[in-house]
This record gives sequence, structure tokens and C-alpha cells, in this order.
Amino acid sequence: MLKDKPVVTLKGHQGPVNHVTYNVNGEYCSSAGDDKTIILWNPVDGVKLKVYNGHGQNVRHVVSSHDNCHLGSASADRCAFYWDVASGTILRRFRGHESVVNCVKFNKSSNMLLSGGNDSTVRIMDLKSRSYEAVQVLNDAKDSITSIDISEDEIVVGSIDGRIRIYDIRMGKLNEDFIGEPITNVCFSSDCQSLVVSSLDNTVRLIDKTSGQLLNDYSGHTHMKLQLQAASWFDDSAILSVCEKSKVFIWDLIRGEVKQMLDLPALAQTLSVHPSKFQLLTGDISGNIHLWISKCKNNTNTTEETKSMSCWALPPR
Repeated sequence: MLKDKPVVTLKGHQGPVNHVTYNVNGEYCSSAGDDKTIILWNPVDGVKLKVYNGHGQNVRHVVSSHDNCHLGSASADRCAFYWDVASGTILRRFRGHESVVNCVKFNKSSNMLLSGGNDSTVRIMDLKSRSYEAVQVLNDAKDSITSIDISEDEIVVGSIDGRIRIYDIRMGKLNEDFIGEPITNVCFSSDCQSLVVSSLDNTVRLIDKTSGQLLNDYSGHTHMKLQLQAASWFDDSAILSVCEKSKVFIWDLIRGEVKQMLDLPALAQTLSVHPSKFQLLTGDISGNIHLWISKCKNNTNTTEETKSMSCWALPPR
């Protein structure tokens, strides 16, 4: 269970926060806003570390590379950017999309950046190449791409056309699952065996990625209009989703029962779960990011946490 009130509030965006995400080891987080900026934070200390400027319109999505040294971003300016974390330099500007870019994702080696947009395509960029052109374009979707996630050998794509598409990288095979409702978010569970799918019918679904079987569904929240996010805890014990009535719903993964509801200070569309602790970040329309922590003092798992990367190290204070 999480505490009923946030313990830290991060203030820095001059408008709605469209996306917030932890870095790989959970020590830092980055956020994307309507104010055209990306901000790097130390969420526990409440410290703003760096602001990244360069996009011409609102930034829709931001993601950290797996070595924590780079960021990828998606914007309504139809561009995906590749950033150096330490210097704030834009290393690449990818302009191939014909409309708003909604999401970006690094592969596990962080040598590829994938972007999805309202033009119904996913573009794959080779970050080791000098070319600014996509090495491959996935154009199977019939409507806007809303989310992308990647495991070791699979790419999962969610679309407004109501279909989940899983691309098997090793086999070169595409599998589709029809949900029937516009999908606003899809991501792998922590064990990468299932998919957490959020759609515009007040439902979050847990789907077996191999068979497409519906394992469970979660309801009670309101989700009919906005592009809301859902996720699972690091230990896959629960499913979490933001709600259009300014709440976070937390369901037991197996039983499907609501374990907890958090009242948010303002409407939020984005959340991020810590990779090894019962901690949660939410970003809201007032421009604030809130950190929620467990009521228990020992809220980590039993495995050793990933060591901090030098690229994200705080300067001496």
C-alpha cells in the first residue's frame, strides 16, 4: 500500500505534464511537458537537475536509454530527438513522421530508437549510423500509434485502431490481437510474459503475449477520452492506472480487486512505477509531478538494485 499523500512534489513545467518516466535504475526521472521542455529530476530530493529545450511544440513523450546517458523524445512538431543527458545537446533530429509523434522507445542495446505517430507508422532509427532516415518503417497500423514497448526480442505496438501488434524480431513475424477499443497504452509486464493494455472503454486488460488469451481485466476507473497510462509493479503483484477523475487505481493482479485508490491533486494522464521499489510518479495538468511511496519502510525487492550510472550522477553539493 502507498501513502495516501505524495511525499514530494516536483514543480518546474509551465503547463501540463504529458509524460514522466524513471530512468533504468530508478534514481532519477525525466518529464515531458506542454511547455516544449524536458526536465531531468532527482525525485527523492525534489531537485531539478537539467532542462532540455529544442522542440518546437509540446513534448509528448520522453524515455531514457539503458546506459542512462541519452534521452529520446517525441513531439507534436513531428520530430523525434536523440539527446545527450550530460550536456543537453541534441545529437539527432529525426523528421520522418508526417504528423504528431506520440511515443519513443530505445531497444535493449540503445543503438536503435523507435518512434510512433499519428501517421500510423513506427519508424526505426539506427543511432550508430550517420543517416537521418529510418532503417525500417512499420506501417501495419490503420490509425494513430499511441505506445511502443520492447523486450529482448519483441516489439509491441498499441494503436487507436484497437489492435495490439507484436513484432518478433528474431523470427521476423507479426502477431496481432484485436481488442476492439482504441488502445491508449500497452506495455510488457515486468516478467515480459504478459501485456498490460489500457483502452477507451474503462478497462485495463492483462493479455498473454504468446496466445493472446485474456488473463484478467480491471475496471472501476473512468477512461473514455484521454490517453491514459497503465503499468504493473516491478514484482507483477498489481496493476496501476491513472483515471479521468483524478485518481490512481491499484488492482490486485490475480484477483482483479481494487486494492487502493489514490486521490490526485489534479488530473493526471501519466504515471511511472519504480523498477525495484513500491514507488510511483504521477504527472498532472497543473505542471507538477508527485512522488508516492510505500507505507512500509522496507519497500524494495530482495534483488540487488542496479548501480547508478555515471552519466546520471549528481554534481557535488
